[in-house]
Amino acid sequence: MTHPQFRVSLLALSVAMLLSAPALAQTATPANGQAAKEQDIERLEIRGIAASNKQNLNNKRFSEQVVDTITAEDLGKLPDVTITDTLQRIPGVQIRRSAGEGSTVNVRGMPQVTTLLNGEQFLSAGSLTTVQPDFTDIPSALIAGIDVLKSPMANVLSGGISGTLDLKTWRPLDLKPGSTFAFNTELTRGSLSKENDGKVSLFGGYKSDDEKFAAVMTLSYDQNNLANYLNGAILNAMEVIGENEKDKRDFNGDKDNNDTFFTQRYYGVMDRTTERDRIGANASVQYVLSDTLTLTADLFHTQMDDADRKQGLMVDSARGNNWAYSDKFIPRADGPLGGNIYTVSEALYQVRRVSAYSESLTNDRESTNVNLQLDFDNKDNFSGSVRYLRGDASRDHTENVAHAYVTSGAQHGLMRNVGNGVEPVNPRGYGPADIPVQFSRGGKYISLSYPQGFAQDIKRTNLVSTYSENNFHEEATLDVLRADGKYAFELGDIQSVSFGLRTAKRDVERDTFILVAPFKTGNLAADVMWKDSGASLGDTNGDGVANVARGDLTLGRAWYFDELPAGWVHQVNGFGPASSDSFYLINPKALDNPFESQNQLYPGNKKLSDPAKSYGVTQTDHSAYLKLDLDGEIASLPYQANIGAQYIKTDLEILQNLVGSARPCSLCTAAIKAGEELINRDDDTVLPSANLRLDLSDELILRAAYGKTMTNLDFSKLAGGVSVGRTRAGDVLAKEYGVSPDLLVAVSGRQNGNPQLEPWRSTNYNLGLEWYYDSASLVSVGLFRMNIDSFIEKGQVMKGLPDIDGVVRREVPVDTEINGKGGTVKGVEVTWQQSFDFLPGIWSGLGTTLNYTYAPSDSANKDVYGAILPIQDNSENSGNAVLWYEKDGLQLRVAANYRSDRLDSLAIPLGKGVVPIWTQSTVYVDASASYDLFDHSSVYLQVSNLTGEFENNYAQWRDHVIYQNVYEKRWTLGWRSRF
Repeated sequence: MTHPQFRVSLLALSVAMLLSAPALAQTATPANGQAAKEQDIERLEIRGIAASNKQNLNNKRFSEQVVDTITAEDLGKLPDVTITDTLQRIPGVQIRRSAGEGSTVNVRGMPQVTTLLNGEQFLSAGSLTTVQPDFTDIPSALIAGIDVLKSPMANVLSGGISGTLDLKTWRPLDLKPGSTFAFNTELTRGSLSKENDGKVSLFGGYKSDDEKFAAVMTLSYDQNNLANYLNGAILNAMEVIGENEKDKRDFNGDKDNNDTFFTQRYYGVMDRTTERDRIGANASVQYVLSDTLTLTADLFHTQMDDADRKQGLMVDSARGNNWAYSDKFIPRADGPLGGNIYTVSEALYQVRRVSAYSESLTNDRESTNVNLQLDFDNKDNFSGSVRYLRGDASRDHTENVAHAYVTSGAQHGLMRNVGNGVEPVNPRGYGPADIPVQFSRGGKYISLSYPQGFAQDIKRTNLVSTYSENNFHEEATLDVLRADGKYAFELGDIQSVSFGLRTAKRDVERDTFILVAPFKTGNLAADVMWKDSGASLGDTNGDGVANVARGDLTLGRAWYFDELPAGWVHQVNGFGPASSDSFYLINPKALDNPFESQNQLYPGNKKLSDPAKSYGVTQTDHSAYLKLDLDGEIASLPYQANIGAQYIKTDLEILQNLVGSARPCSLCTAAIKAGEELINRDDDTVLPSANLRLDLSDELILRAAYGKTMTNLDFSKLAGGVSVGRTRAGDVLAKEYGVSPDLLVAVSGRQNGNPQLEPWRSTNYNLGLEWYYDSASLVSVGLFRMNIDSFIEKGQVMKGLPDIDGVVRREVPVDTEINGKGGTVKGVEVTWQQSFDFLPGIWSGLGTTLNYTYAPSDSANKDVYGAILPIQDNSENSGNAVLWYEKDGLQLRVAANYRSDRLDSLAIPLGKGVVPIWTQSTVYVDASASYDLFDHSSVYLQVSNLTGEFENNYAQWRDHVIYQNVYEKRWTLGWRSRF
């Protein structure tokens, strides 16, 4: 059925098709019998803000489901610097930042978001174990557009609880005949890093005159040095002082030792930088084999090497015994012992340990995804496609730490003995008296002020401890074969039926390891991870007692800063905006290669696998879908709808290690692998869906949607090692099982990952009203609700574990992750987009986009006062305000993004619940300007984080900020040409 008020134009239909992937899993296609109003926009001729915004509205208006879209404003030019920065402009989308750059995405408060590439799954090296990639891996120049799908549809690959992101690359057959080239170069400088960074991207395309063959290639390279300062809590080590007998205190002076003090043990101001080198390549070839057949081949390659480096002074509260306060304690809540829970914001900190801490975390990531596709269209009533996809990806991760002492170590009893008697671990260090440090969290930045001249002598700082742990190599493969078909006919309101079959297999293997070096002290020898000059292998003098004071030898040597290898030590002048202090520190760049740096100090390092954090998972999916497309009238009002269901059968094969006793070294974190366990499980799921679009008038559209969604778990939540806690059987168990009373039997366990965890599941509802009162303007309101079955939380399961002789005799409690009680996310999205092209003169170039999302949520967790906490990382309020101008070759834009306070993580039990760590509300402002100097060239200036916004993270109380992520303003000057 057709409707006279909508005139179908071939151009509008082509534009909508070209913005979608060729597969029949496309989502932003025109509804049957509907069409866009006449457009002057062709796919690769979209240039500028106004044209891009019009195309985005066109895609949304004629979509089969609830969707928002983003279209590149030119070849290789998304509206913002990164993919994630662009996505945050969409209503209901919230992002997390890594070193100031957008990295991961939430849709309507949930991070369980599937990301597709041209309508299908792909592998991203930044997150091999999950379905959502880390977008820092993907250069924005490779992407032509993005669909944010907020309601499920039967022919769209399942995987997102709250939504699905579909990244789209350039299609060769969309080109005009002949050659098309584009070139882009940028120079970027950070306000704090003071580094000159660069980016270059190239686009080349060709289409034959007979329009039967076409090819495109995009290449991108960029290097960035990002300032990412850290103030406050350096390591995650919160403490509650006063909960046990030896720590009971009278903090408020009422002579009752029943008060509780909540604090963070490690504080500091850290110089933290992130260096990223990104390479991206995308190539696509299309060939029209006949009037009915088209062949497409795609290659999508990304590679990123990054290093997160941290250096600074860190103070240690050592169980709170060394706090001397310059003001009163702040009472917060009723304490567990009958007194109060206290915190403090200003203090004179009598520090027992001051450390010079340096750390380097590196990642080498690489992924390649290949797509081969054959599309069929008989130009009548049947069309279809067959696709095969292959993905290969790997990631190498290292962590390397150097922990030096500025204080002597005598303040807290850390001593060493290398055969010359007992002495402090850093004999030249400051002490033995505690060091007075003024601590304050009352200003804009957390600050620590040291005594004048402190830590200025390079010869007084000693590298006491160094180690490399949590290193891993992981690799993955993905194979997908799918067939889709669509048959058009008219049977009442039913216009067509879509159907498809799909099979996919994903393999992931992770090997986690530490680095150990051989040590020998006295009569003992062992491989050691923590090369610590204050640690001992044990009873080295043979008196039966391990005690340094009684003569036991410690390992390691005194590495004073003036004795370290060349290039290791440098002087840091200033720690971002929070501190202008100058200290000698180990350059974290010297730690980038753990093998090389560890061997320079302690030769003979080797890898030692950590079975508790190593695993293998194979997931095989078989799925089928059926979707009916309807077109008709309801009470004389035109409607379009689709109803259908997707069936998914998932088979999991999980290889999990059994962890035995500790290795013969108390200074190693990796225990012995005692065996393997292969777990096989399967799951069957049916996901129904329905989408309705009702045309109340030519401009007013009512949408409603219902669907069930599912997201498979991160593989790291499913797999890992199982460690067994054992004790002597005793008489009772010996009698019950007929074993010796001295047999060590399993009594408990700990499991990294739970193979029996159920996937995330939710039932979703959408209801919206959209008013397109002209071709470039929109007012819309959307209501949504997600009923989420369960959340993943810490808990216990019963599991049969082997006794020391390898026999499983009973089930014991095992600490692991479990499916806990679910929750609800519901809310409203409001959008206003307006082009002021009706204004006179220069004012006709103005336009704006405003959107707001209200999304309250609840979970099963409670805070210190017993109040229900929301879902982690969900902001109840978020919004965007964008003002743009485009006229006579000049383009200007200012965009602000707001997020209200969000729950970052859960800390330790306290009061009536658990201490929540919140991130305070933020407003990030970006701006850009460009000018067309010639017909095909433009110069532009972009400023990200214009106001220097940063993140305050507080524990329970908004004024109790425990750490800050301080990001920088970044300026980019660029040149873009196309011909």
